[in-house]
Order: sequence, then C-alpha cells, then structure tokens
Amino acid sequence: MKLSRIRGTSIITACGQLIKVHDMENTLLDLILLSEKRKNVLLLLLEGPKDIETIKKALSASATAVQPQVKKLKEQNLVVQEKNVYKLSEIGKVIAEKMKPLVDTLSVLEENADYWADREMSEIPAFLLRRIYELGHCTIIEPQIDHMFEMIPEYVKNARMAKKLEAAVPYFHPLFPSFYLEIAEKGIQISLILPESVLKRWVEDYREQTEQYFKRENAKLFVCKDCERTPAIVAADNFMAMALFPKSTVFDRKYVICFEPGALAWGKELYDYYEQHSEQIINIDNYTQAP
Repeated sequence: MKLSRIRGTSIITACGQLIKVHDMENTLLDLILLSEKRKNVLLLLLEGPKDIETIKKALSASATAVQPQVKKLKEQNLVVQEKNVYKLSEIGKVIAEKMKPLVDTLSVLEENADYWADREMSEIPAFLLRRIYELGHCTIIEPQIDHMFEMIPEYVKNARMAKKLEAAVPYFHPLFPSFYLEIAEKGIQISLILPESVLKRWVEDYREQTEQYFKRENAKLFVCKDCERTPAIVAADNFMAMALFPKSTVFDRKYVICFEPGALAWGKELYDYYEQHSEQIINIDNYTQAP
C-alpha cells in the first residue's frame, strides 16, 4: 500500500486501486474507532462476505442501526456491495487485518486490566508480548484466604486431567514435590524448570520425592541459573496458566488461566523459551550442599 499527499489530500494506492481521501488520517481513524458497530462490521466481514441479515444477527442489531454504518464504510471504499452481499474492499482487508490484533490485544488486557497493570511483563519475551492477544479469554485464579497454604484447586484439577504438562516454577511451595511426583506417577509426560535455589531445597528437604520423580522416564527436570523473576508458567495440552511477579509486592500466586487453542500454543512457546535457557539435570547430587 502506497500513500502520497497532494495539497492536503491523501491518495492511497493498493492492489491497483486509487482512492482519494481528504484528511485521510482523521477520517479513517474517526470512521473506525468512533463507532463500535463499524469496527465490528469490518471484523465480521474479515471472516468473509455477509448479507445484511447475517450482519444484523451477528451484531445483535436492527437494520436501522446497522445499515447507516455499512453505508459509511461503503462511502469510504472499505466495503463493497455485490447484489445483497457485502464484503471488504482490498483497502478494507488491509485495514481490518491490521486492526484485528489491536482489538484482540485490547480485549485481553481490558478483561483483567488490574492484573496486567500491576505485573512485571518484561520477563515475557518481546516476540510473545507482541502476540499476547493470542491468549483470548482468560480468568484469574488465586489461593483463597482460608486456604493460603494449599494449592489452587482449579490448577490441581486441570493438571490432573492433562496428558502432557510443562511448567516453570520460580517459587518454593512445600506441596509441589509430592504433587508433581503424583502427576508423573499417573503417566503424564511432565517437564519442570526450577531456579537453582528452589531445586536445592527440593533435593535437600524433599529428597525422597525428588529422587522418585527424577527416576521416572516420563519426567524431566531442568535448572535455570538466572530465573529468579521468571513467570510461573504452565503449558499443558488442556490449559495454560501464568503468574507474573507483582511490581511492588511479594509474589502472590495469582494466575491467569486460559483454555483456548491459541493460548495453549502461546504458553508452549513461552515454556520452550525458558527451557532453551535452562540445563537438563543429569545428577541431583550436584545440588546438595557440601558437608
């Protein structure tokens, strides 16, 4: 797409089309961003051509509410009409394709705005942070006040239902060694990444469970030497969960948990990123303190 300016007039060249738009920046931004219905029409037509009845039903709106907005999109050459069917123009496709990740990102961040605003997101690698919209719908899970020292029930339930589970565990919890051993003994493929300080405590204080876990063929153990502020990450085949460190308070075990396919793939990439920066453990005796 090529943009040139002649005496205050913008001309867009895209896919062989020439479209002249006065004050294009303000016109198109206002057209799209100042109307929820127009934005939703563009995103809906990104899925494919639709007739007005389908558009009305998808947007839960009347014809009198939808048709004026479609007309404005047509006037700006973002939508074209062929008989009774509306579809995106080439320009409309370019704009809608660029707009969708932004809209989806805002949706993810707004849904749990207080959580994201209070968390250290810098530990998420940039290539994944740019695609955080792939998480889709997520909810917050956290320990209940009267069960602060127990594991979070939603996490336990979903972990036990998994067929494969990979997790980066940046903090110590006294129930973790026995819980992850239980997961391994169920035959679930499991890989864990622990910071060196947490691993040493497992080996020294929970040696029996750690040795039993280590001996299982379906269980792997990694150590990360520079992972003190790594997010807690769970990448399973049935759910993804992540707990970021708060900016100003102690770690509170407050997770976002997501179940959509895009979130599972995103969580897997995040886990793999940290596994690549970790070392698989060959001998747990290397992590006991010298007498």
